[in-house]
Amino acid sequence: MQFTRRKIDIEADRDYCLECHCRVNYACETPWKREMPYEAYHMEWFSYASQAAEYLDALQKSMKDARTLAEILETQEGKKIGYFWMTFFSNSESGFSFAEIQEIYVQEAYRGQGIARQMYALAEQYAKSCGVKVLRAGTGCENYASMQMHEALGFAPYRKEYEKVL
Repeated sequence: MQFTRRKIDIEADRDYCLECHCRVNYACETPWKREMPYEAYHMEWFSYASQAAEYLDALQKSMKDARTLAEILETQEGKKIGYFWMTFFSNSESGFSFAEIQEIYVQEAYRGQGIARQMYALAEQYAKSCGVKVLRAGTGCENYASMQMHEALGFAPYRKEYEKVL
């Protein structure tokens, strides 16, 4: 599918980015938290003002780095169909640097059309042009479609995290 990309405008795209971020969080939640229907999760997530503020602050701060990709994906007609956010990290002492896909969200109606794969290809090409040797991305422990896509694109797990509900 053909789509266009444009830089996120924090003011104009605030609500859209927050909604995408909430949906990404839900897709990556733990199994016990995903027992909650999305509508209830959404209401709870947005009831905590600090969550939205922290996300917007992190997004805005990351955009001060010229390498950051923080983009809205749109149809040729200008309809928003998703968003993409990739940041860069460098350790001056070790010389190790990497790019990390913080989030990618494609609206359900536009999934299965290769949009995420196109964005990952662009991210890989762009990260290489910025001199990094590692591209990282994460997903939820039960987001099997995302896991399959990452593996098909050549990603391999590098960390596992655990939690125990008490």
